[in-house]
Amino acid sequence: MSPTTERVGPTPGTWHLDPLHSSLIFVARYLSFGRVQGTFGQARGTVEVAEDPAGSTVEVTVETSSVNTGVAARDAHLRSSDFLDSDTYPELHFRSTALVPNRRKENAFTLHGELTVHGTTRPVSMPAQWVGEAPDLSSPDDIYGHFFSANTQISLSDFGVDDGGPLSWGGRLVGDTVDVVLEVRLQDTDPTDFLREVGHID
Repeated sequence: MSPTTERVGPTPGTWHLDPLHSSLIFVARYLSFGRVQGTFGQARGTVEVAEDPAGSTVEVTVETSSVNTGVAARDAHLRSSDFLDSDTYPELHFRSTALVPNRRKENAFTLHGELTVHGTTRPVSMPAQWVGEAPDLSSPDDIYGHFFSANTQISLSDFGVDDGGPLSWGGRLVGDTVDVVLEVRLQDTDPTDFLREVGHID
């Protein structure tokens, strides 16, 4: 008799992105040689987990004005029309198109989808992995969470995002390739009311 494979990850149904306990991180080249890390703090999304996990779907929206690199002047520049142009394009959007299990790595899969940045949509793929589960810290009897890690790379030029122009000593202000690292918590209840209660959203 073959061994029984115990299912891991969220049970079938709707799961919600928890922005307070998730990190949406990007790392970019800056001034040719440096590297700058930032995050987006405002995001919402849902995962519809199917009976067959490969049939699950993901949809996430990120507010571009929530960009944070730890330097207010730099963040304002990133929000401006020179880069993200948050007034014209207030949101980034990701919608999955396929989820392919990784047979060589435990609890891993590749998430394929479409990413919309700066009004332009391009296909992206990201290796991802379920890393664990735990009850909620403040409401362990009512809310349950699952944790995932994922990463990918995007090119700013693919989405029509400017690189800030040439530098007098050569190179460009911002490198074209941006690393994206996601550490995500999903929970089984909609976090909207709690996010308003703690002042994370209006």
